[in-house]
This record gives sequence, C-alpha cells and structure tokens, in this order.
Amino acid sequence: MNNEKNEIEPLTDQESKEVWEKLTSRIKDYELKKQKRKMIRFTSLMVAAVFVLIGSIVSYRFLYIPDVYQATQNVLTITLKDGSIVTLSKGAKLTVEKSFPSDTRDVLLEGDAIFNVSKSKTHPFIVHAGNYQAKVLGTIFKVVQSGSNLNIDLYEGKVQVTQNERIKESYVIHPNETFSNLGDTKVAVITPTKKETSEKTASKVSISFRDYDLQQAISTIEKIYGIKIIFPENRSYSKISIVAPEETADKLLERIAIQLNLNIKKVNENTFQLEE
Repeated sequence: MNNEKNEIEPLTDQESKEVWEKLTSRIKDYELKKQKRKMIRFTSLMVAAVFVLIGSIVSYRFLYIPDVYQATQNVLTITLKDGSIVTLSKGAKLTVEKSFPSDTRDVLLEGDAIFNVSKSKTHPFIVHAGNYQAKVLGTIFKVVQSGSNLNIDLYEGKVQVTQNERIKESYVIHPNETFSNLGDTKVAVITPTKKETSEKTASKVSISFRDYDLQQAISTIEKIYGIKIIFPENRSYSKISIVAPEETADKLLERIAIQLNLNIKKVNENTFQLEE
C-alpha cells in the first residue's frame, strides 16, 4: 500500500498571473453588466418621468392656462363657449379663463370691443376693464378704453358698471346710454349715447363726483351740458361729493351750491353763476 501523500505543485508566476487576469476580467464583466442593467432601469424611469411631465404640462395648459385672443393687425371676432360673440378692435386683447362659463362668465378686456352676450338668468357675464367691471345677463354693448378713459355704450339690455375700489357703488346703464369716467376714477357720468359728433347732450344726465375739486367738477359739467359756469376762484379747490341721477344742469348746480353754501344765479339760458 502506497502511503505517500499526493503533493500539489505550486503555480508558476506565469500561471498565477493568468489566473488573476481571468478572475479580474470576470469581475469587471459582471460589474459592467450590473452597471448596464442599472443604466437601462434609470433610463426607463427617466423616459417615463419625461412623458409624465409632458403630459402634466399639456394637461395644465389645457385645463388651467387662460385662452388669450388678440387682434394684432385686424378686427377679430370670437365666439365664446356660451355662444357670446366678441368683436375685438385692432390692438385689443381678451383673456378668458378655462373655467368659463362657470357660475359667472368673467373675461378680461384690454382695449376696445363690442359684446353680444348670450342671455342667461343664472350666469351673469362680467367684463373686467381697467378699474371697472361691467356686469350683464344678456345684452349688446361696446367698451372703449383710452389711457384712463373708459366709455361703455349700451345698445340693448342692461349693464351694471362697478368700480373695483367701490364694489357697493354701481351705475346701471340702459339702451342708448353711455357710461364714462371722463378719465378720472372719481367721476361717473351716464349720458344719452351720441350718434353723431355734432349731436348735443340731452338736458338730463346722471353724474357722480367723489371728493372732487370744484373747478374740476365745473369744467366737467360745462362740457357735458354745454353751458358756462362762473364761480369764485377762491373756492376752486373746495371738495364736493355728489350723486345725481338724471339731473338737469340747474338742479345739479343747486345741489352743489347748497353743499358749498353758495348762491346760484342764472345769467342767461346757457350761463350760470355761483357766488358767495
């Protein structure tokens, strides 16, 4: 019986080097495949995230970003979802929220436009223009804006005009009437709509002044009624506040005279005088 033990010969330097290279090569291949699998998973997640983001952006734009209509070169006519028709003058812009029409039909107007509003007993149509808003249920009207000047001409129906800073104070316009602030938020005037530039203003006008200088009020009254008013220069900056619905010139001046403790005298058909 052979009791000799089998002895394993040690590897040569060359063999050891080859074994080590094979081992490190396998480890590198494994790590490389592992990294590729991670990269594929990461790329897949990134692609999915991009599609989700794109979908979210499209959904956000579709559901939330307002529709903006602008008449850049020519007049632009728009039919809104409720059937209302808006004609924008050149340069005008209309912004409509995605929620339109909801409980209220709100639009934002910059510039001039004519509105033919679909009738609704439950969903008022509100045009926001500058510092004012015009509220209607169904009507045809025109909004003209120039700087701080706002004019609203009503052709059909009824419009309620409100200044944003005084929500509880409103002015109702009827057909063939025009609302104007004469370029000043402290003034509100409702006059018969002028069909021709040569047409004279009617004798009765609805007018409102809020904490207004007398000289400014006099100038406004003279333009509206086509009259001349003489008043004491030392009272030029006396403040007046008047709300006068459908008032004639002489009755309006009587109210101002009482408020400022002045006397009024009618010099002739078109000339009045306020005096101490």
